[in-house]
Amino acid sequence: MSAAETADLLGSRGTVRRLEDWVRRVALRSPDLDALRIGTRSVTYAELMQTADRWAAVLRSARPDSAPRAIGVLTGRSFTGYTGILAAMVAGAAVYPLAPDTPLSRIEALFRSDALDALIVDEDGAARLADLARMCDLPPIFAPEVGSASLTMPGIRVLTRNCRVGDPRRRPMDIAYVLFTSGSTGRPKGVPITHNNMHHFLTNILDRYDFIPDDVFTQTFDLTFDLAFFDLFVAWACGGTAVRTPPSAFARISDFVAREGITVWFSVPSAISVVRGLRGLAADSLPSLRWSLFCGEPLLWQDVTAWQAAAPRSELENVYGPTELTIACSAFRCPREGVQPGAYGIVPIGDLFPGLECLLRDESGNLNEEQGELCVTGDQMFSGYLDSRDDVRRFMDHAGRRWYRTGDVVRKVEGAGLLYLGRTDDQTKVRGYRIELREIEYHLRSITGVRAACVVPVGVGAQRRLVAYYAGSRLTRRQLNESLRRVLPSFMLPHDYVLLERLPVNSRGKVDKHALSAEAASRRLRP
Repeated sequence: MSAAETADLLGSRGTVRRLEDWVRRVALRSPDLDALRIGTRSVTYAELMQTADRWAAVLRSARPDSAPRAIGVLTGRSFTGYTGILAAMVAGAAVYPLAPDTPLSRIEALFRSDALDALIVDEDGAARLADLARMCDLPPIFAPEVGSASLTMPGIRVLTRNCRVGDPRRRPMDIAYVLFTSGSTGRPKGVPITHNNMHHFLTNILDRYDFIPDDVFTQTFDLTFDLAFFDLFVAWACGGTAVRTPPSAFARISDFVAREGITVWFSVPSAISVVRGLRGLAADSLPSLRWSLFCGEPLLWQDVTAWQAAAPRSELENVYGPTELTIACSAFRCPREGVQPGAYGIVPIGDLFPGLECLLRDESGNLNEEQGELCVTGDQMFSGYLDSRDDVRRFMDHAGRRWYRTGDVVRKVEGAGLLYLGRTDDQTKVRGYRIELREIEYHLRSITGVRAACVVPVGVGAQRRLVAYYAGSRLTRRQLNESLRRVLPSFMLPHDYVLLERLPVNSRGKVDKHALSAEAASRRLRP
């Protein structure tokens, strides 16, 4: 890259414009640092960026007349997946991460809408292509680590390396990635996050934490989870190393952290109770950790105490933020001793990051100074869902500005910022995944023999479960699960099903969810 191209990329003051530029800046300054480690395989920043550039050149051939608009990444947490996300951005496209175990009907809907110009696959993703090809026309396929012999089935076009390399006309306001959250209408909601949103997020994070190139970050989240973009791009923005953290690491966490030299741990809070259950949090067993960050669901003080004992040299923070506010928008640093503010043993979510403002809205839609639904506006707020129909009741206008309604009820606590109290709607979280209960109910009611359905959550942390109550014909758990697996990812499947003659109703004639929640709490769930 010429000096002029470098100056244009980074700007006159060395500032970055787009998400991939943060990575390129490190690659230019410190090319030999390790950017990524998967098992025993390490990839330097120079290797990562050079590979992303080569792949981007191939991907641009998907639309010879202009830069590709959107590129799907149908991979696991593989080298192809990590590099493919970066390559798609370099090509000028929005990234659509897709898990290989995503129900085919969800992937098919994207293809039928002509949303994707190309699809990157690894071996796991390639295994789904034959079935997809029988359902719909596929976009051009780029399979950099899969032999072409496995891609010869009818209907699949493999991108060639004979391509035009041109300026993709990249802009900071372009969409960086699109993630899909559960939706109440039976279809997922697409959340587009721009490079500008991510720029402000990364600036806030790097100002808040003293991350350095020597830091080694866990990478615990699936690529379809927005927190994976924290794992990757926070590590890459500071020149650190992101280490793929497999589920097996939790069984021997101290060995994994020591072997990999982990200094920054980031996971869902329920991981703590899982490790505690495996007796993996002995005193001072995680001495290398400098930072321990937890996000995605409520964090319990009892888990904080156990983790702090195991990682006494680590600062621990509870991080909060819906996908629509770009990964995280507030944080609370947990004291090592003294008063533990909060309610019901839950850690506060703290104060909003710079560049963000909040209002609290009560049940009547009026503003409240102390408690209410958290509404946020600012640099990290997305502009709206891919389908504008999903914007209904998710925004409010006030003082000439648009505010995102999170659906989370919070209370202001002196000295602790905001305290999470619960939800205003039918959303819940299981293992960090945000789930719209009405989407599960929608698909349950679509099953032949099911007349009515209601799904309620029970338990907290790692013990969080979904119980589905339904009226209609008697169906086995296996029958119900098999039907739902065709349209829902595995993390949305209910843990148990209960057949009732009719669903209970309250005095207003609506399904009495409080009664069902009480029944579910008293129920001994299947192991």
